[in-house]
Amino acid sequence: MKTDIRLDPAYILQDDLIRDLLPTLGQKQWLSYADAAKALGDFLPTLGQNQWQVVYASRDGNPDRFGIYSALLPSADLATALTQESWDLSIGDGLPGFSQSWRQGTEVTTYHRFGGFGEIRPLVIYRHFHGAWPSYIEICEEFRHFHNLAEDRERGVLLDFDRSGYPIKVAQIQEHAVEIQLPYLLQFLAATQQHLAIFFDVVRYSLIPVEDILEDQRELKHADDRSRYFRHVVKCDFQPGYRTFSRLLGKVLVSPPSLEQCGKWPFDERKPEAEVSFVIGVNPDGTPREFTSHPDKLSNYFGANPGAPNYLTPVYFRKEVLSKYYADPDRYSVSDGLLGCFGLWSVQIDNNHPTHVVVFLGDLGRDLPYEERLHWRQFNVPPQGGVSETNFRRSFLAQFAPPKAADLLFRAEYQRLNTAWRETMGWPLFLEPRAGDEYLLATVRVPVTNSQSELDQQILALTKLLVDSLNEHALVSHAGPGQKDEKGITKLERFLGGKGFPQTAAVIQFLRDLQALRSSGAGHRKGSGYDKILAGLGASAQRKPELMERLLREGTAVLRTLGDHFCPRHTSAGSG
Repeated sequence: MKTDIRLDPAYILQDDLIRDLLPTLGQKQWLSYADAAKALGDFLPTLGQNQWQVVYASRDGNPDRFGIYSALLPSADLATALTQESWDLSIGDGLPGFSQSWRQGTEVTTYHRFGGFGEIRPLVIYRHFHGAWPSYIEICEEFRHFHNLAEDRERGVLLDFDRSGYPIKVAQIQEHAVEIQLPYLLQFLAATQQHLAIFFDVVRYSLIPVEDILEDQRELKHADDRSRYFRHVVKCDFQPGYRTFSRLLGKVLVSPPSLEQCGKWPFDERKPEAEVSFVIGVNPDGTPREFTSHPDKLSNYFGANPGAPNYLTPVYFRKEVLSKYYADPDRYSVSDGLLGCFGLWSVQIDNNHPTHVVVFLGDLGRDLPYEERLHWRQFNVPPQGGVSETNFRRSFLAQFAPPKAADLLFRAEYQRLNTAWRETMGWPLFLEPRAGDEYLLATVRVPVTNSQSELDQQILALTKLLVDSLNEHALVSHAGPGQKDEKGITKLERFLGGKGFPQTAAVIQFLRDLQALRSSGAGHRKGSGYDKILAGLGASAQRKPELMERLLREGTAVLRTLGDHFCPRHTSAGSG
């Protein structure tokens, strides 16, 4: 009785490979017999349409072995490639090398960028060092550089980044498989105008005698304008325990899109982003008045869009809008008048306003990514008076203006004093933050909410900056040794007293109050000690932003006092 091999698990895997394995490799384990009974033709029409495309795979074992590889073919090689099932480039080929030939009796040596394969080049390169170094797989440099991809070797991924610096996985590189996101692959093909050739070679062994296989199923041939493959079943006399084996060999070609679809300059026009409107006033009936932030639809002082709101219309936001950025200092920076994300984007902000954050309407539309505008939209409120004096002088009078906000003043004074102290004394008063605390100075602030946890975090940060960061070793070297287990504040006290500093008592008292507030509040459960310290400071636990603002202003005053005495050339530029 003849056997229909389409029902034999030993051969169905080849059909599964064509339909299922290529687009899903890397997302599930190698196919088993249970994955059988899939139609051969389903995969070919969808090649080049799945989000992830397998461009390399390798397995060698029983009862099957197979390989998938890929190459980039110029149009001139396309017709030749479709005349044969064999691969146009083998795994490991395509590396630079030389060839020698004779021309008119003279030996000529020629350098070949891709070996002896003309302009056919590998997309995936198998690096082998004959045992002297572990082998590994890499995606060709041109692809990586074209998309400016970062490499995370630990995870085996290539990364792109969106406008806010969040990673996008473009390629997954594993020991036996490589996948690439199709949109990135197609953009590269469009730019190079190369065709992607995906080769496959599958061998499968079976216990079925060759004479039991239907004759019309012993060979399968296919050829069209984008693929060619051949399968044959023959007697197996070289693999113990098996009667027959089948080999499926072929290739599928993916044509490049037009050059204009490469996504790079000068063809990098993005689809227009959805516009985001913001509240800029109140209508006569009391409802919020909104207008788009698209800069091209706003008026200016040069006659654009008469009747529309001006580009410099101030838009107001609750201070909580900045919480997202303070919480991720590795990515974002909030400084005096500026919010930035790596080197990807930045926008001018008025964070010297006493109660809100203010941004010009046109800057919102021009400088913030769409996703960020949606974030800001949540905190938008009707106008709340004018902009800060600092912002007005900077933006409209083109004048230098020091910050007014307590946290911005403190940061500026802290850096100014430490720089002047180092120049004057030869050593810094405050050491650089320890690992994990690098962003303390950049994020210490007046809380944007009235929550106790945020207040505790900011008191802890301020204490670390003013107390824990004291250069105790230098203080002792100049003040002389003190008692055993002497704390940093006491070392500073002896140093200041020894230098005849007249404000020693006031400075030390503030630092001790701050330390006690941290110890009885942020570091421990609140109690009577915490309330006593607040009473001594004349502050209320119910108004947490006001408490932190007071601590920051007193801390700034301490820094200025130290600078005025110990650093004669140290100025208090920026004092308000």
